[in-house]
Amino acid sequence: MKKIVPDPPKALTVHTPFAACDGHHPPLFAVCAGAPVDEAMAHLAVMLRSAYETNFQACETTRDRHLSGMLWATQHTLEAAQALIESMLRGLTERQASG
Repeated sequence: MKKIVPDPPKALTVHTPFAACDGHHPPLFAVCAGAPVDEAMAHLAVMLRSAYETNFQACETTRDRHLSGMLWATQHTLEAAQALIESMLRGLTERQASG
C-alpha cells in the first residue's frame, strides 16, 4: 500500500562555529551542517554525561564552600539537561517505532 502523505524531511544540523575565546580570534571549531538531529542529540547526551561526571568529581573533592555551591548548582543544571535530552531521544525513538 502506498503512503498518501510522504514522511516529513528529517531535521539536520546547520553550520555553527564555536570556541572563539570571547571574540579574541576567529572560532576554532564548528558543528558541521547536514548531520541528522537525532544523531547529534545522541552525541549531546554523551557530552552531557561526561560533563556531569567531571563536575560531580569536582563537587566531591572541593573544600571551598563558595565554589562548592556553584559546582552543585551546575550539577543540578547538568542533571536537568541530561533528563531533557534523554526524554527527547526516547520520544524520537518511540515516534520512529510507531511509524
